[in-house]
Amino acid sequence: MKQRIISGIVYAALLLGFFLVKIFVPQPWGNLGFDVLIYFCSLVGTWEMLRAMDASLAKGVKGIVAVFSVVCIPVCSISEAFWGYGIHVIAICFFVLALALISLLIFKNEESTMENIGCAFVCALYPTLLLCLLMLANHLGEDPIFIHDKLNNPSEVLADSTLAICFIFVVSPLSDVAAFFTGMSLRKKFPKKLAPTISPNKTVVGFIGGLFGGMLAGAGIYFVYNAICGSFANMYIQLPVYILLGLLCSIASCFGDLVESAIKRQRGLKDMGNIMPGHGGVLDRIDSTLFAAVVVYVAFALVNVLAV
Repeated sequence: MKQRIISGIVYAALLLGFFLVKIFVPQPWGNLGFDVLIYFCSLVGTWEMLRAMDASLAKGVKGIVAVFSVVCIPVCSISEAFWGYGIHVIAICFFVLALALISLLIFKNEESTMENIGCAFVCALYPTLLLCLLMLANHLGEDPIFIHDKLNNPSEVLADSTLAICFIFVVSPLSDVAAFFTGMSLRKKFPKKLAPTISPNKTVVGFIGGLFGGMLAGAGIYFVYNAICGSFANMYIQLPVYILLGLLCSIASCFGDLVESAIKRQRGLKDMGNIMPGHGGVLDRIDSTLFAAVVVYVAFALVNVLAV
C-alpha cells in the first residue's frame, strides 16, 4: 500500500508538472511539452504490449510496431502544432503501418501469420493510436467556441485544450475512486458482478457509483474552470453539457479498464509492467484515460462542427 501511495503521488506530481508547462510556457511549445509525456506513455506502453504479446508476434512484426510507436506521435505532434495537419498525418502513419504489416504476409510468409498481423494491429492501436487522439485534444484551439441553440442565441462553451486535458485526467480517476468506494460499501447488499469473467471485483453498483462520480467531476470542472477563466452567464446550457461529458468519460473509463483487464487475463498477466510499484505498468495507470481521451476529443470535434 505504501508503494502504491508513493507511486500515485509521483505520477500526480509528474502530471501536474507537465500541465503547468502546458499552461505557462508560450504556445505552441507548452502543448509540445505536454506531448513529451504522451510520447513517453506511448513508448513504454507499446513496450509493455509487445512484451505481453511476445509469444504471438514475429520479430519483423514487433519491429514494425516499435517503429510506428517511435515515429507516429512526434511527427503528428509537430504537424498539428505548426500546420494543423495532425489528424491527416495520423491517418498516413496508420496506412503505412497497415501496408507494412500486410506486406509481411508476402515477404516474410514463413514467420508471419494472420494472428501475428492481428496482434500487431492491437499493439499499434493500444496505446499509440489512442494516445494520438489525446495528443490532438492537447492541441485544440485556445479560443472560445460558440454553439447556437435552436433560437440562434449564441452560448459560449469553452472547449479549449486546457479544458479537454482537465476532463481527461480529472474525470477518469475521480470516477474510478467513486466506483471503488461505492462498490466496497454496497457490494454485500448489491453483489451483482459487472463483468465476472473479465474483472471479478467490479460490481454493477460500483459502476453506477462511478457514473455519478463522473457527473460530479464534470460539474466540479465547470465551476472551477469558469470561476478562473470563464463566466457563469450561460450556466443553464453549459452545466448540463459538462455533466453529460463527465458521464460519457466515466463510461469510457470503465470500458478502458475492462479492456486492460481482458488483455491481461488473455495473456495470463497480473500487471502489464512494473515501472510504477503498487500500480504496475504505464498501461495499468492510463488504461481508463486512453478511452476517456477518445470521448473528449470526439465531443470537442463535434462542437467544432456545430460551431458557427
